Amino acid sequence: MSQDEAWLQLARECPRKIMGTLHRHGHYVHGTSSRFPGKVLCFHCDSPLPEDWTPTPAQAIVSPCRHGEAHAHS
Repeated sequence: MSQDEAWLQLARECPRKIMGTLHRHGHYVHGTSSRFPGKVLCFHCDSPLPEDWTPTPAQAIVSPCRHGEAHAHS
């Protein structure tokens, strides 16, 4: 998946239908958690992430490890 395709995928998968600009600036990130199987979760950059949070494939392409490593909490 190219970076342009990843941005389009992020827009499609966003459960909150947040403006792409906010995702592009790193204000929101997408991931998954075993706590909510089969769901894409959209988190604000200042929100704590679930311990088992994993970025979606599209999120990993556009900003790998940007949010998860800095903000993951137990």
